[in-house]
Amino acid sequence: MTRTPRRPSLSPLNPLGVLAVVLPLLTLLAGLLTDARVDDRTGPRPPATADLVRATLVCPSGAGGVLLGTDGTASGPVRVTASRDDGRDGEGEEVDLAPGRLGSLPGAATDAQVVLGEDDLAPGLFATRVGSPRLSAMDCPAPAADQWFTGVGAGATHRSVLELTNPDAGPAVASVQVLGGAGPVDAPRFQGIAVPGRGTVRLDLATLLPRRSQLALHVTSDRGRIAAAVLDTYDALGPTPASSDYLPGQAAPAPTLWLLGLPGSAGGRVLSVANPGTDAVRVTLKLVTPDSVFTPSAAQEIVVDPQTIATVDLRSVLDTKAAADAFGVQVNATGAVTASLRSTAADDLALTVPATVVSEETRLALPPGDAQLEIAGSTGVGVVQVVGWTSSGRRAFSRSVELVPGNGVSLDLPAGVQSVSLTPERTTVRAAVRVSRAGTGRGSGTTVLPLRELVRRSLVPDVAPGLPRG
Repeated sequence: MTRTPRRPSLSPLNPLGVLAVVLPLLTLLAGLLTDARVDDRTGPRPPATADLVRATLVCPSGAGGVLLGTDGTASGPVRVTASRDDGRDGEGEEVDLAPGRLGSLPGAATDAQVVLGEDDLAPGLFATRVGSPRLSAMDCPAPAADQWFTGVGAGATHRSVLELTNPDAGPAVASVQVLGGAGPVDAPRFQGIAVPGRGTVRLDLATLLPRRSQLALHVTSDRGRIAAAVLDTYDALGPTPASSDYLPGQAAPAPTLWLLGLPGSAGGRVLSVANPGTDAVRVTLKLVTPDSVFTPSAAQEIVVDPQTIATVDLRSVLDTKAAADAFGVQVNATGAVTASLRSTAADDLALTVPATVVSEETRLALPPGDAQLEIAGSTGVGVVQVVGWTSSGRRAFSRSVELVPGNGVSLDLPAGVQSVSLTPERTTVRAAVRVSRAGTGRGSGTTVLPLRELVRRSLVPDVAPGLPRG
């Protein structure tokens, strides 16, 4: 009889045994993949650029309204919301924008205003706050983590108010370093300043930090986003009324500064230079004219000690025949400094601050008045295209200007121009617009607005998985 061979029986798999074999293999494989991913990276990578999809501008408080615009091709509404001192949600409204055409808020919008542009209306968004009763104006800035304000006052005749606005819903915290003529000023009240969500905090220096000498403020954001601005007031304490103007911030100290836009003034001309460094610096001045940049014989070298601010009366330099055609002052220092020029005449105050580098098309809204565009600081032989627009979007002025290093140009803009665009080609420049209204009554005076590059792109940080090799 033939027997059929029996097959050996298979025992069921032991789950613990399978895991004991598979888990080490998976761990080894994950380690190899991780190491390969880390090895492929050569170090920290710079952030990538992307189209801006959300832009925020903050216009300080004032009584003359707000002008808004975009240099893009999109049309639609932007959201404008009032930021109150008490942090309560302010009233909001939508302002329609179109290419070339300005939108506006009436003078009743006296609180600080937060302008929000989204999607196609975010890139190239710009706004200007107009002050009253004397002519004053300021290009509305975006929130910044670091700003300098030089030549502010905390006395009876010259006083300044620092305004901090938080455009976001969450709380923000700011700190202010104060420099005086003798060095850093002890100001505990200016450390850890809480700014409520969508609120504004106003700090009157003459009340909180009274002193006669000029000051420099370094405003930093410790938490959240902060937009800072200074309203400067000059009061001769006589029969003439006080006059105010906005003092824009300077992003960072630099060894060379271009102060463009000199009001024709028979009054005071005070230059303030702050040295935030740890070594003394020597400062020399040059005048900027359409033909050249030269050192006037009356200019004296200025020595600014570490962590101090120095003030110099420039009437002996600017109120001379040699300076008749000058429209700017170049400040050259042996170290990084900040500066501003305060011009006073009768009951009018005008402030000139450093103009920043412009390398691509930019645009600025202007208050009504006689406007002069001042361009200088060309880094090479190039051309600048200048176009003036009416508030309705009609081209009222167009000119191509050739520039070389060492010269500048001053252009009179026609009446009715309420925004100006500037496009450098093959060079970078610095520019400002001086706007004046004749007379001594309400609405008259002079104000200076530097041009800046508009924000069109955002930075996206590089984030990748992986563990650093031990």
